[in-house]
Amino acid sequence: MKVNEYIINYLINRELDTFFLVTGGAIVPIIDAIGNHPKAKYYCFQHEQSAAMAAESFYRTSGKMGVVLSTSGPGAQNLMNGICGCWYESIPCLFITGQVNTQESIESISSNPRQLGFQETDIVNAFKGFTKYIKKIDNKSLIDIYLQNAIQHSNQGRKGPSLLDIPVNIQNQNIGEEIKPNVPFPNILPLTQDNHILELNKEFKKSKRPLLLIGHGVRLSGGIDEIKSLINNIKIPFVVSWGGFDIIPHNHPLFIGDIGVYGSRGGNYAIQNCDLLISIGSRLDTRQTGGDINSFSRESFKAVVEVDFNELNKENGLKIDLPILSDAKDFINKWKQSNIEGGIITDWLIQCNKYKNTIENRKLKDDVLTSYEFLEELNLKLPKNSTIVPDEGGHLVWSMQSLKVKEGQRIYSNFGNSSMGWALPASIGAQIDNDNLVVCIDGDGGFQMNIQELQTVKHYNLPIKIFIMNNNCYGIIKQFQDAYFDSRYTATETQDYSAPDFCKVAEAYGIESVEANKSNYKEIINFALNKKGSILVNVIIDKEQKLIPKLEFGNPLEDMSPYLKDEELNNNMIIKQLTRRDNTQGWVDLKK
Repeated sequence: MKVNEYIINYLINRELDTFFLVTGGAIVPIIDAIGNHPKAKYYCFQHEQSAAMAAESFYRTSGKMGVVLSTSGPGAQNLMNGICGCWYESIPCLFITGQVNTQESIESISSNPRQLGFQETDIVNAFKGFTKYIKKIDNKSLIDIYLQNAIQHSNQGRKGPSLLDIPVNIQNQNIGEEIKPNVPFPNILPLTQDNHILELNKEFKKSKRPLLLIGHGVRLSGGIDEIKSLINNIKIPFVVSWGGFDIIPHNHPLFIGDIGVYGSRGGNYAIQNCDLLISIGSRLDTRQTGGDINSFSRESFKAVVEVDFNELNKENGLKIDLPILSDAKDFINKWKQSNIEGGIITDWLIQCNKYKNTIENRKLKDDVLTSYEFLEELNLKLPKNSTIVPDEGGHLVWSMQSLKVKEGQRIYSNFGNSSMGWALPASIGAQIDNDNLVVCIDGDGGFQMNIQELQTVKHYNLPIKIFIMNNNCYGIIKQFQDAYFDSRYTATETQDYSAPDFCKVAEAYGIESVEANKSNYKEIINFALNKKGSILVNVIIDKEQKLIPKLEFGNPLEDMSPYLKDEELNNNMIIKQLTRRDNTQGWVDLKK
C-alpha cells in the first residue's frame, strides 16, 4: 500500500469520508486514492477557497469534519481565506496540501532562495498562525501520528482547522512495515471548578435582573439540549449572539433578542440593564459589546464561560468579574446539578418582554422594494428544518434583523472572518448530505466574489435557492460613508462599481433565474421555494436602503440610530444613561 492510499483508508475508517477539492499536480496521488476508494465522497470546486468554505458549512449542518485538498503553491495559497474562516469560527476541518518533491525543496539545500521547486511555498510558516496543528510530513513512518494529531487537535478544546503538507514523492512511496502506531491523545478539555459554581449561585440568588447570553460555543460543545433544559428550569430570560442565533427558536417565551452593533434594540436594552450577565460560549467581541467597551452592560456582574483561556484575558478593557475556563456543555450540566436559587423575577420578565416587543420604524416606499419587506416575507414562507446561509455585508445585517428562527432551522454565516463570497460555496456545503431546503442569501457585490461556483451547483444538481439582494452598490459601506465621509461614495457607487445581469449569468450556467421587484416579490418567493432544483432570484431593492437599527461608533448599545427621543430612550433604561456621540450633532447629553 502506498502512503496516499493509507491516508485515505485511515480517514474513511474514522468517518472522515467527504472530501472537498481542486486538483493539481502536487496532490494528484492522494486524489487518485480518493477516486479509487468505494466509500469516498468527493466534490470538485472551481476555486480552492470555495472548497474550504463549503467544508466549514458542511460541518455546521452535518456535524462531520470535512477534508479539503489542494495542490502546492497557488492552490494552497488560495485556501487561506477558508482556513481563516474555520479558525475564527472554531470549526474543525482537515486540510491536506500537496508539496514539491523533497529533493526540490529549499529545505534540501543550505542556501536560502525564495523558491527552488516549481510552485513551492512554505506552507507551514504561512499558515501556522491560523491552524491548531500543522506539519510538513517528512517521514512516512510517522504518518499515523501526524494524522491522529491533526484530527484530535482540531476537535480538542476550542475547535479549529489543522493542516498536513505532504511532498508528492512521499505520497507515492510504499508505506512499508516500519510505520509507528498512534499513541493515546490526552484529554485537555478544561472542566468547571466547584468554586465557580458556588460564586455564580451566590450572585444569581441576589440578582434582580439576571440575563443569559448564548453564543456559538454552546452548539460547538454539543450543549443545545442542556441549555434549553437550564433555561426552562430556572426561567431566566436570554439573548443571543449571532453565533448563537439559531440555537433556540425565537418564539421561546424567554427569548428577548440578539445583541450587538446590528442587534435588536430589545436585546441590547436587556443586556445593558441587567445586573447579572451570564455569558456562555460567546467571545464578546466589539461587534457584540460596541466600540466603547466600558459602556457594555456596565452595571452588571459578568460571569463568562469560555473554553479558550485567551478569550478570558484579552486585555481590551472588558472587565470580567467571574471568568470560568470550561467547556460550555460541562459547565451547563454542573450548574444544573447544583443548588440554584433565584430566577423567575416577575418584574424583570415583564420588562424584558416589553424590550422584546420594541418595533422599529422602517418606513416603506410605495414604488421601491426594501430589503426588509422582501426578507420578512421570505421568513414567513421558509419551512421548518430549512438552512439559511447569508453572505457578508448589508444583506447579512438585513437577514439577521428580519429572520426569526423556527424549530429545526439553521441560520448562520462566517461571522468572525466575514469574507465576501462565502455564502454560495457555504450553501453548497450545507446542501451536501442534506435533503432539507437550503437558501443562499447574497448581495450583488459579494456574489461576484465566487460566482464561478454556480457551475458546481449545476454540475451536482444541487437544489439551492439563491436570492441576490441587488442594490447595485456596496450598501453597508455607503452608509458608513454617509456617517463619516460626507457621503463621498468612492469605490461603492455607480461611477466606480457595477454588477452584471445576474439572470443572464445564471442562464449561461444552465440555472433557471427570475427577477423580483416591488410588484411581484411575494409571488416570486412562492415560485422559487416550491420549484424543484436550483434557481437564482435577482431581487431589485432600494439603492438607498439603510441598516435599521445600527450602533454608531462610540455610543453605548442602548443608543442606536435612528436615534429615539430622549424621553423614549430614558423610559427603557433602568441604569444611568450616558452621553451620546453623534457624528452630526457632536456630544448630546442624555443623562437623567
